[in-house]
Amino acid sequence: MNDPYSLPGDRCLRNKLGITDSEKLKELEARIVSTRDVELARESLPGEYNLEHLQAFHHALFRDLYGWAGQTRTVDITKETSTFCSWRFVDDQTSAVLAGLEGHGWLIGLNRESFVALLAEYYGELNAMHPFREGNGRTLRAFLRQLSAAAGWRLDWSALNRSDNAAAARHNFRTADAIELVKVLDPVVVRM
Repeated sequence: MNDPYSLPGDRCLRNKLGITDSEKLKELEARIVSTRDVELARESLPGEYNLEHLQAFHHALFRDLYGWAGQTRTVDITKETSTFCSWRFVDDQTSAVLAGLEGHGWLIGLNRESFVALLAEYYGELNAMHPFREGNGRTLRAFLRQLSAAAGWRLDWSALNRSDNAAAARHNFRTADAIELVKVLDPVVVRM
């Protein structure tokens, strides 16, 4: 596949830092994005929890690294055996998923069980969209952390078991059943 996001003949993503080694980029990306994520956790990013707001989170996290930060992808992507939403539909589909938040009152006023169940549904649906070429998980966690805080819940992502999360995400992707995601997100959700 010819990937316009990668350097020619390489898997290393084109980046603002001129790095051509994908492992070096991955290490530096982790440090930079971690710093930006701490900034996002300390201060709310204004928006309406729609696609544009999600894109603002991606831009805030990745702006130091990629010229395409905050832009939805223009290529199809896969991970292991999962093929994510076609890039041709990713804007409309992601917008449709996020439009559901208004109907659910932005998750405000829910008891813990209902909150975790709906959080798991949105987490699974947005993961299946994978609207960005890179950084979907980190963007999604920052976005949902702020949404949850506005609804009176704190998300402690350090309590997320990575391997269980990956298995639950694969299960949700194949079946659209969020029950396994509920199990992995339950320890993450803490009352503020």
